Amino acid sequence: GAYPAGASAYGVEQMLGDVWEWTSSPLRPWPGFSPMVYKQYSEPFFEGVATGEYRVLRGGSWAVASGILRPSFRNWDHPIRRQIFSGVRLAWDV
Repeated sequence: GAYPAGASAYGVEQMLGDVWEWTSSPLRPWPGFSPMVYKQYSEPFFEGVATGEYRVLRGGSWAVASGILRPSFRNWDHPIRRQIFSGVRLAWDV
């Protein structure tokens, strides 16, 4: 795999690091959320919560610092936006 850390403990390659993974979850603030120092960056995006304007992206892409590259890391974007940093993960039962 392309991820420098290699395979997971289960031998699975490339679980993170290629693209942000789209989810079907609308962006909503966590309970008790308060905007970070850069309110202009975080606060306006929650204005579209009622309309579901933004969707959650999880994980990270090849362009993300390795310190934040993890499945629990959340990002967001418009679901109709095309960009090189996001994609989908397809999986099935074996």
